[in-house]
Amino acid sequence: MHAQRTRMEPDRAEISARIAVYPPGADPEITEIAAADSRSATAKFTRSVMGKVRELGGEVPEEAVREVVENLIHAEYKGVVVSVLDGGNLVRVSDRGPGIQNKERAVEFGFSGASQAVLEEIRGVGAGLGMARTAAEKAGGALTVEDNIGGGTVATISVGDAPQASRPAPRKYPDGVPRMNISERQQKVLITVLECGEVGPSTVAEQLEISVSTAYRDLSVLEEHGLVQAHESGKRLISPLGKDVVEAIVSAWVK
Repeated sequence: MHAQRTRMEPDRAEISARIAVYPPGADPEITEIAAADSRSATAKFTRSVMGKVRELGGEVPEEAVREVVENLIHAEYKGVVVSVLDGGNLVRVSDRGPGIQNKERAVEFGFSGASQAVLEEIRGVGAGLGMARTAAEKAGGALTVEDNIGGGTVATISVGDAPQASRPAPRKYPDGVPRMNISERQQKVLITVLECGEVGPSTVAEQLEISVSTAYRDLSVLEEHGLVQAHESGKRLISPLGKDVVEAIVSAWVK
């Protein structure tokens, strides 16, 4: 079996990836694509992968692919290979970056290893792989994150009868995360606490461009609801319930 290499797309750029498609009973097809920057890379790589998934009649959700592709910024797009297998029901994204030390936590909402340079390109909410997992589970599949042989990471999205697809784990809240009577601005404050790890009113005010007094009141409301808790330093930290509420908020963004 010999791979069929297509012509590289004429796009002068530093960010590149290989898209390898394995049609049932046919030779693999490999396309090399490139993009000018991380933002365009996410859109372009996702569009290319999803085109292949749909050609094969697969059901891997676009939201999951997009979030995993965006997460490649942490690997500086080194050695990126995206494989589309099992009739488009399994997408495997591998890289040769530094890898992920705590892979179980990597798919949790609120866990972010974003560097300052990365934060200039994407939000550091720590929701990317969590959103990918949620999208895969809503499609009846799963997301797995493993070490790549020789260094780097492999993230696999699978649905339906694909080998790695499995039923999602039982929900912590069978009837859904408790609804909180907080405003949209207070939701943003809560997400900011999760992003920053430990904050005071001045940090929230600066991040959201609101007054310090407003930030103080919103943090107090969140504390009354048990969504944040006071640290001995006087700053606020996200509580376990607060993290679950953020997960529910961000999951609602996934179609």
